[in-house]
Amino acid sequence: MRPLRARLMRWLPMDDQHYATGLTVGVAALLLLTSALLLCVPLNFFQGLVPTPILPLCLIFIYGLLRPDSLRPTIVFLVGIVQDLLFGAAVGPWASVYLLAHVLIVWQRSYFIGRDATVLTTGFAATSGLALLLYWFEMSILGSRPMPMLPLLWQWTITVLSFPLVLTLFQRSIGRPRPKLAE
Repeated sequence: MRPLRARLMRWLPMDDQHYATGLTVGVAALLLLTSALLLCVPLNFFQGLVPTPILPLCLIFIYGLLRPDSLRPTIVFLVGIVQDLLFGAAVGPWASVYLLAHVLIVWQRSYFIGRDATVLTTGFAATSGLALLLYWFEMSILGSRPMPMLPLLWQWTITVLSFPLVLTLFQRSIGRPRPKLAE
């Protein structure tokens, strides 16, 4: 008879000390969907001077780094489609942006594991900058004219500045390591 860990490895995708279950996948999807809905709500931070940070990008980066099995690409894509529909623009730009961010962080995950918050914030700034550049390009093509870059740059800045707070909240609540499985 095979040990418990070998039997569980067959059914559950394993990642370091974390394992994805239906509950962790559901929590990740719910958090990502909630953050996308918050992005669509007209919030007036400091009387409208500060834009809403793009929290879905923060969560995609953090989940792609710390728990890649809990946030599937199909969920990332569907949340992007929902956000596109809520914004009332063309369907696809946010979905492709979120998928690009997800692919980039999973691809470079081995580099970021175990690094301090400064390196993670710099990596997030680069990843989200590329993702928002893709969004600007797609929306400029769909609109048949260049989209204004300054508001998007301002929103990117606020998003990067809010990333360390989101990372700290994630690590203190959801990102705790789980006990090892029986070997």
